[in-house]
Amino acid sequence: MAGIKKTCLKCKKNIQEKDLHKIVIYVVQEKFTEHYYEHVECPDRFTV
Repeated sequence: MAGIKKTCLKCKKNIQEKDLHKIVIYVVQEKFTEHYYEHVECPDRFTV
């Protein structure tokens, strides 16, 4: 899955390979519809 751009659903920033993230999958009537990525702990919520 290398080379796929992932954008966080919450903050809209690109998710780097090293960033913790989760995949959000929507299933409607037992059919896979869409999926989104978002940071596990969204970077906009805290400062490092």
